[in-house]
Amino acid sequence: MRSSTMKKLLVRRFFLGRRGTSAVEFAMIAPLMILFTFGLIEVGRLMLVKQTLTHATREGARVAVRPNADIADVTQRIRDELMILDIDESVIETEPASLESTEPGATVTVRVRVGINSVSWVPGYFNFAGNEIVAETCMRREYTQ
Repeated sequence: MRSSTMKKLLVRRFFLGRRGTSAVEFAMIAPLMILFTFGLIEVGRLMLVKQTLTHATREGARVAVRPNADIADVTQRIRDELMILDIDESVIETEPASLESTEPGATVTVRVRVGINSVSWVPGYFNFAGNEIVAETCMRREYTQ
């Protein structure tokens, strides 16, 4: 046999023995890539929710520092901001609890908490039970004159 024919036979035998290798490699890597992709989507969603909560607390604090503000106005403003991402399950806290008796120049704190599982796009897949996203804003009460 000629050496060129022998080389062709060896190369052909090598490639025939590798049939299905790509399918096996894909089957091994695909679940990891899908998991990684969903993980990136979840992290992006959580960052978006954190930014929205921060914005909502800032808007709520801006309402709270006005001279004639009350807690109902603050809560409504925050809920309006959270509806952008359709967030219903949130805990809204203000310190002090009553704005009517708060002196001008006093610090007003607005805090919003949301459970991670309630805002997850892939519920049940990543277990974040008990973990929360929290945003807080502090501002001074305005003076009236």
